[in-house]
Amino acid sequence: EAAALPAEAVTAICAAFTIGTARTMDQDPRFGLVVLSEVAQRALSPAVNDPGTAIDVIGRQTRLLSFWGEAWQEAERTEPDYPRVRVPALVYHDLFEDAFNLIARDGAGQVDVMLRLVKGLQALTRIGPEGARAAARQQLLVALSRAKANLPDGDDLRRLQAAIDPAGAEEPRDKRG
Repeated sequence: EAAALPAEAVTAICAAFTIGTARTMDQDPRFGLVVLSEVAQRALSPAVNDPGTAIDVIGRQTRLLSFWGEAWQEAERTEPDYPRVRVPALVYHDLFEDAFNLIARDGAGQVDVMLRLVKGLQALTRIGPEGARAAARQQLLVALSRAKANLPDGDDLRRLQAAIDPAGAEEPRDKRG
Protein backbone atom coordinates (compact mmCIF):
# COMPACT_ATOMS: atom_id res chain seq x y z
CA GLU A 1 0.00 0.00 0.00
CA ALA A 2 1.16 3.48 -0.79
CA ALA A 3 1.89 5.83 2.05
CA ALA A 4 -0.52 8.72 2.57
CA LEU A 5 0.69 12.14 1.57
CA PRO A 6 1.35 14.62 4.35
CA ALA A 7 -1.43 17.19 4.81
CA GLU A 8 0.88 20.00 3.64
CA ALA A 9 1.51 18.20 0.34
CA VAL A 10 -2.21 17.63 -0.21
CA THR A 11 -2.88 21.32 0.47
CA ALA A 12 -0.13 22.39 -1.94
CA ILE A 13 -1.42 20.09 -4.68
CA CYS A 14 -5.00 21.29 -4.24
CA ALA A 15 -3.85 24.92 -4.35
CA ALA A 16 -2.25 24.30 -7.76
CA PHE A 17 -5.63 23.70 -9.41
CA THR A 18 -8.71 25.84 -9.84
CA ILE A 19 -11.86 23.78 -9.90
CA GLY A 20 -15.24 25.32 -10.50
CA THR A 21 -18.43 25.26 -12.49
CA ALA A 22 -17.58 28.16 -14.80
CA ARG A 23 -14.68 29.15 -17.04
CA THR A 24 -12.61 32.15 -16.06
CA MET A 25 -10.27 34.33 -18.07
CA ASP A 26 -7.42 33.43 -15.72
CA GLN A 27 -7.82 29.74 -16.54
CA ASP A 28 -8.64 30.01 -20.21
CA PRO A 29 -7.36 32.77 -22.51
CA ARG A 30 -9.81 31.66 -25.21
CA PHE A 31 -12.67 32.44 -22.85
CA GLY A 32 -11.54 36.08 -22.65
CA LEU A 33 -11.52 36.33 -26.45
CA VAL A 34 -15.00 34.78 -26.61
CA VAL A 35 -16.37 37.23 -24.04
CA LEU A 36 -15.01 40.21 -25.97
CA SER A 37 -16.38 38.80 -29.21
CA GLU A 38 -19.81 38.41 -27.61
CA VAL A 39 -19.71 42.06 -26.52
CA ALA A 40 -19.16 43.03 -30.16
CA GLN A 41 -21.85 40.62 -31.31
CA ARG A 42 -24.41 42.17 -28.95
CA ALA A 43 -23.37 45.65 -30.05
CA LEU A 44 -24.04 44.67 -33.67
CA SER A 45 -27.51 43.32 -32.92
CA PRO A 46 -30.44 45.32 -34.34
CA ALA A 47 -31.67 46.05 -30.81
CA VAL A 48 -28.42 47.78 -29.82
CA ASN A 49 -27.03 48.91 -33.21
CA ASP A 50 -23.69 50.18 -31.85
CA PRO A 51 -20.99 49.50 -34.43
CA GLY A 52 -18.56 51.73 -32.52
CA THR A 53 -18.39 49.21 -29.69
CA ALA A 54 -17.77 46.40 -32.17
CA ILE A 55 -14.98 48.43 -33.77
CA ASP A 56 -13.47 49.02 -30.32
CA VAL A 57 -13.58 45.29 -29.58
CA ILE A 58 -11.86 44.52 -32.90
CA GLY A 59 -9.06 46.89 -31.89
CA ARG A 60 -8.74 45.27 -28.48
CA GLN A 61 -8.73 41.74 -29.94
CA THR A 62 -6.10 42.81 -32.48
CA ARG A 63 -3.88 44.31 -29.77
CA LEU A 64 -4.24 41.25 -27.54
CA LEU A 65 -3.26 38.86 -30.31
CA SER A 66 -0.49 41.23 -31.39
CA PHE A 67 1.00 41.34 -27.88
CA TRP A 68 0.71 37.57 -27.65
CA GLY A 69 2.44 37.07 -31.02
CA GLU A 70 5.27 39.42 -30.11
CA ALA A 71 5.69 37.80 -26.69
CA TRP A 72 5.79 34.37 -28.30
CA GLN A 73 8.57 35.46 -30.66
CA GLU A 74 10.62 37.00 -27.84
CA ALA A 75 10.03 34.24 -25.30
CA GLU A 76 12.97 32.19 -24.17
CA ARG A 77 12.42 28.50 -24.85
CA THR A 78 13.36 26.32 -21.90
CA GLU A 79 12.80 22.77 -20.86
CA PRO A 80 9.79 22.38 -18.57
CA ASP A 81 10.39 22.07 -14.84
CA TYR A 82 7.81 19.28 -14.70
CA PRO A 83 7.93 17.34 -17.98
CA ARG A 84 5.21 14.90 -16.91
CA VAL A 85 2.66 17.67 -16.35
CA ARG A 86 1.11 18.73 -19.64
CA VAL A 87 -1.35 21.38 -20.67
CA PRO A 88 -2.92 21.36 -24.13
CA ALA A 89 -1.35 23.98 -26.36
CA LEU A 90 -3.36 26.92 -27.59
CA VAL A 91 -4.30 26.46 -31.25
CA TYR A 92 -3.88 29.59 -33.35
CA HIS A 93 -6.88 28.96 -35.57
CA ASP A 94 -9.09 28.50 -32.50
CA LEU A 95 -7.87 31.76 -30.95
CA PHE A 96 -8.46 33.75 -34.13
CA GLU A 97 -11.85 32.16 -34.73
CA ASP A 98 -12.89 32.92 -31.14
CA ALA A 99 -11.78 36.53 -31.56
CA PHE A 100 -13.15 37.39 -35.00
CA ASN A 101 -15.55 34.85 -36.49
CA LEU A 102 -18.79 36.10 -34.90
CA ILE A 103 -17.86 39.72 -35.54
CA ALA A 104 -17.27 38.96 -39.22
CA ARG A 105 -20.61 37.16 -39.43
CA ASP A 106 -22.71 39.81 -37.69
CA GLY A 107 -20.82 42.84 -39.00
CA ALA A 108 -20.58 41.67 -42.62
CA GLY A 109 -23.15 44.20 -43.83
CA GLN A 110 -21.51 47.23 -42.15
CA VAL A 111 -18.58 48.67 -44.06
CA ASP A 112 -17.05 50.54 -41.11
CA VAL A 113 -16.94 47.37 -39.02
CA MET A 114 -15.52 45.35 -41.89
CA LEU A 115 -12.87 47.96 -42.70
CA ARG A 116 -11.61 47.84 -39.12
CA LEU A 117 -11.72 44.04 -39.12
CA VAL A 118 -9.81 43.81 -42.40
CA LYS A 119 -7.19 46.29 -41.18
CA GLY A 120 -6.74 44.42 -37.90
CA LEU A 121 -6.47 41.03 -39.55
CA GLN A 122 -4.05 42.34 -42.19
CA ALA A 123 -1.85 43.68 -39.39
CA LEU A 124 -1.95 40.29 -37.66
CA THR A 125 -0.79 38.54 -40.84
CA ARG A 126 2.61 40.16 -40.19
CA ILE A 127 3.00 39.47 -36.46
CA GLY A 128 4.02 36.44 -34.48
CA PRO A 129 4.75 32.88 -35.49
CA GLU A 130 3.75 31.58 -38.92
CA GLY A 131 0.84 29.58 -37.46
CA ALA A 132 -0.68 32.78 -36.05
CA ARG A 133 -0.13 34.64 -39.32
CA ALA A 134 -1.82 31.80 -41.22
CA ALA A 135 -4.78 31.90 -38.82
CA ALA A 136 -5.10 35.65 -39.40
CA ARG A 137 -5.04 35.12 -43.18
CA GLN A 138 -7.76 32.47 -42.87
CA GLN A 139 -10.01 34.77 -40.81
CA LEU A 140 -9.33 37.57 -43.29
CA LEU A 141 -10.58 35.39 -46.16
CA VAL A 142 -13.69 34.45 -44.17
CA ALA A 143 -14.40 38.10 -43.34
CA LEU A 144 -13.96 39.20 -46.95
CA SER A 145 -16.23 36.45 -48.23
CA ARG A 146 -18.94 37.44 -45.77
CA ALA A 147 -18.59 41.13 -46.59
CA LYS A 148 -18.86 40.49 -50.33
CA ALA A 149 -22.05 38.52 -49.76
CA ASN A 150 -23.62 41.04 -47.36
CA LEU A 151 -22.54 44.61 -48.14
CA PRO A 152 -25.65 46.13 -49.69
CA ASP A 153 -24.00 49.13 -51.34
CA GLY A 154 -21.63 48.80 -54.29
CA ASP A 155 -19.65 51.83 -53.12
CA ASP A 156 -19.11 50.21 -49.73
CA LEU A 157 -17.84 47.04 -51.35
CA ARG A 158 -15.48 49.03 -53.58
CA ARG A 159 -14.23 50.93 -50.52
CA LEU A 160 -13.54 47.66 -48.73
CA GLN A 161 -11.85 46.15 -51.78
CA ALA A 162 -9.65 49.26 -52.09
CA ALA A 163 -8.43 48.66 -48.53
CA ILE A 164 -7.42 45.07 -49.18
CA ASP A 165 -3.91 43.95 -49.89
CA PRO A 166 -4.39 40.60 -51.68
CA ALA A 167 -1.46 39.09 -49.81
CA GLY A 168 -2.67 40.51 -46.50
CA ALA A 169 0.85 41.69 -45.88
CA GLU A 170 0.72 45.44 -46.38
CA GLU A 171 -1.11 48.27 -44.72
CA PRO A 172 -4.58 48.94 -46.17
CA ARG A 173 -4.64 51.77 -48.66
CA ASP A 174 -7.95 53.30 -47.49
CA LYS A 175 -7.09 55.84 -44.78
CA ARG A 176 -10.72 56.94 -44.18
CA GLY A 177 -11.83 53.87 -42.12
